[in-house]
Amino acid sequence: MSFTSNYSAIERFRHVLLSIASGLILALALPRPGTWVAAWIGLVPIMLALRGMGAWRAGVCGLITGLVYYGIILHWISLFGYLPWFLLITYQALYIAIFAAIYVRLQPTKIGWLGYAAVPAAWVTLQFIRTLGTYAFTWGSFAHTQADNLLVAQIASITGPWGIDFLVCLVNLVLATAVFGPLRKTAPIATACVLIAATCAFGFVSLNTKNTESNAKPIAIIQGGVSAGFDAPPDYTQRAWNIYKSLTTHIAKNRPEVIVWPETSLPADISTPPWNSLLCKLANSCNTELFVGAYDTDPKTERSYNSLFRCNSHIEDKAYHKVRLVPFGEFVPMRKKLSFLKNYGVRPDDLLAGENHVLLDSKLGKLGVSICFESLFSAVARSETRAGAKVLCVVTNDSWFQRSQAAHEHLMMAQLRAIENRRFVLRAAQTGISALIDPYGRVRSQLGIYRHGAVFGKVQPSAQLTLYSKYGDWFAFASIAIIILGAAVSVRSARTSLSPKPRREI
Repeated sequence: MSFTSNYSAIERFRHVLLSIASGLILALALPRPGTWVAAWIGLVPIMLALRGMGAWRAGVCGLITGLVYYGIILHWISLFGYLPWFLLITYQALYIAIFAAIYVRLQPTKIGWLGYAAVPAAWVTLQFIRTLGTYAFTWGSFAHTQADNLLVAQIASITGPWGIDFLVCLVNLVLATAVFGPLRKTAPIATACVLIAATCAFGFVSLNTKNTESNAKPIAIIQGGVSAGFDAPPDYTQRAWNIYKSLTTHIAKNRPEVIVWPETSLPADISTPPWNSLLCKLANSCNTELFVGAYDTDPKTERSYNSLFRCNSHIEDKAYHKVRLVPFGEFVPMRKKLSFLKNYGVRPDDLLAGENHVLLDSKLGKLGVSICFESLFSAVARSETRAGAKVLCVVTNDSWFQRSQAAHEHLMMAQLRAIENRRFVLRAAQTGISALIDPYGRVRSQLGIYRHGAVFGKVQPSAQLTLYSKYGDWFAFASIAIIILGAAVSVRSARTSLSPKPRREI
């Protein structure tokens, strides 16, 4: 085969190859070894591929990028079966397909300078939509990839995750249009550089702010390193109790005021005998208060809530009940019609969802709780902080991830919640990664996957509110307004180009 024929074949499939390249580069931002830099250039190949395309072809290219990207970073879903994995990545890939279709209409070559704001605004809007509804799922956003890039991530205290998404997408756009494009304009590059410099300067000042911790209080997080998995053996609850009791008794020598156990550390209703008596005795003997993940049975329906209980001299009736349940994990829509799902390890019955995100009293002040899946959503921690939470707590069971990179990625989301609200986050995970995270997203101490032990440290409760805590998703709503403006300009430009030019009289 000649060089010419090889080149023509590559040129013919150039759009597909560039779309695949984008998915591969973006995926490098999360899985091991993982480098956040990849997110800043990952969209460049597909943006180059979309030149001169119509919306339908652009959508196909975006779908290819999405399938590659989510197929890699969500590979751990295949632990439940390849069908759930394929369905989820296809659904998530649709968002990138829609973005690509919007991109060809709002790119700077179509609507001018406004395109440099409209394209990142489109990305932000789609990421925001991913957080809405019963089937919301936000894994793999640009903000997620930058959780360890602490200089940039600090802007989340102002804009929430949306400012990070906007900035990363803008840099991709500038590289694709101003560097590799035919015009090679310097103004967009200069503007992007100024925004990056300002963001990093804010991050530097934030990270080097001296905070007094005169009222810091000692806490401990217990990680048992065991899990019931899909099928708990008959003696699992007793075995888990023995492990958590031993670890709690040991760490109590350091006199923590609060000790947190993970999600469903005891897979039983602990508000009933004998567990309520055993836990209260343990808390009293250790001179501390325990926060224990377990189930709470509703007497009317005899169904259970996924809950976090406060235990001291007694177990309080006011437990936190998980509000945002995992679709097809903790509840199954149309369960009777989808009976084949039992082959994929789904629960035999649905959990009940809590009505609201109640705060728990503690020696640290009001405690805002997220159980596992809930820590993906910035709105949950933000609403709890605004309601008065002085410390945030994430309890989770990440044993479903086994030894995949997903456990570390889930930890990164807790780092973002800390930054957004400037709160300490106590993260207790059954099999890891348990961690104490400071208000700037720095992991002060942690315990790795499948290790058992305790994380000990001190936290400073805070009542101050960040701009994001006060005003919520204002940046996402501003992005929606920018898209509407960009769409109006796009329609006007299209009409102008199609309208007949007046004939000049001789």
